[in-house]
Amino acid sequence: MVEWVLAALRAVPRIGRIALVGPYPLPAPVAAQVDLAVPQQGGLLENAAAGLAALAGPAFSVPSAAVLIAAADIPLLTPRAVDAFLDAAAPIDADVWYAAVPREDVERACPGAAKTFVRFREGTFTGGSLILIRPEAFHRARPLIARAVQARKRPWELARLAGVRMLVGLATGRLRIADAEQQVARIAGIRARAVICHHAEIAIDVDRPETLALIRGALDDRQAPAAR
Repeated sequence: MVEWVLAALRAVPRIGRIALVGPYPLPAPVAAQVDLAVPQQGGLLENAAAGLAALAGPAFSVPSAAVLIAAADIPLLTPRAVDAFLDAAAPIDADVWYAAVPREDVERACPGAAKTFVRFREGTFTGGSLILIRPEAFHRARPLIARAVQARKRPWELARLAGVRMLVGLATGRLRIADAEQQVARIAGIRARAVICHHAEIAIDVDRPETLALIRGALDDRQAPAAR
């Protein structure tokens, strides 16, 4: 599955070195597509930190440059979708750029995909699996991110972190995206911006058996013209 993601990233000229964090050693076909193979460290945050650290070596000419983090389970990803996300993020001054995909785009591209959607005043969105981040911002906000991950199943602890007003706004659909961004800046000390992207493949990840079946069908359809 990760080979599809790597192929999409490799086809985007503006992307430089690629580090893959995963079980070590990597299978030969996968290792051939990456510049750095990084042994997995455990959880999501540990793996992200390991990948950022690997890219921050002597060969990384601009240490403060933003790094694109992509999940390994979005095999429908295309170079066009990556370019669209980076293009949309480029004019936005931030420390973190997070992909947000409108619900209607997901339902049109992959009917039946089970996703979690959040209703804002501007519309209903699901999170994408592409994040652009400045390494120093990740390290600055990491303690708070870790607390949020640990508290994700304890609503009152999350309320204490995010603020009850923000949670009420999300529950009622009255919260503006800008309000959420300002709250993140206040509690985490980083400038986070949502990047609305209409390429649903950014958000279609393999986290359920039924989604895997949908993705297999979509990949078969994509390969069919080439086989004729």
